[in-house]
Amino acid sequence: MNNKVVFVDDEKAILDAITRAFRNEPYKIYTFDDPSAALEEIHIIEPAVVISDRMMPAMDGSEFLKKIRIRWPSIVRIMLTGHSDIDATIAVINKGHIFRFINKPWDKTELKMSVKNGVDHFNLAMENKQMSQVIKQKNEALLALNNEMEGRLRACLDEVEESGKHHNELNRRLQETLVSIITDIEHAKGS
Repeated sequence: MNNKVVFVDDEKAILDAITRAFRNEPYKIYTFDDPSAALEEIHIIEPAVVISDRMMPAMDGSEFLKKIRIRWPSIVRIMLTGHSDIDATIAVINKGHIFRFINKPWDKTELKMSVKNGVDHFNLAMENKQMSQVIKQKNEALLALNNEMEGRLRACLDEVEESGKHHNELNRRLQETLVSIITDIEHAKGS
């Protein structure tokens, strides 16, 4: 189970508060105050969830999460925002395919539940992907076995058909021989 969560926010106080909030939770928390630095480390961390602030000076949170979606589409993306601008929210949804929005200041319970739901969503998706691959492999093996069995069945049917032809030929010869014997006997009786 992947329990790694990355938080990105340009405010150090926010990252410290998040670290404290998740101190006793079953997640491995990584924090970054620079989205570019986070992008460089994501492939090493391999998180289930990335949570980003929307308004950051170096890189907008929607642009950051869009880059996450493009490079690592399976990572669950959550946006922290202190603004409730509907147009900006729609743009973020469209760019980054956001799993959930959390308003600042956040409710600690809501934040933890969002992280739990994101981690669960990620892990279920990965499990589903793995099971789909296993099913695909088993289906391919069954198809190969089915093709092999069809080949064997065809070979058996060909043998039966050949045996039947051979049997019919033997029957025909036997009948010819019997007719010949009966004819000879009748000729012998008649002479």
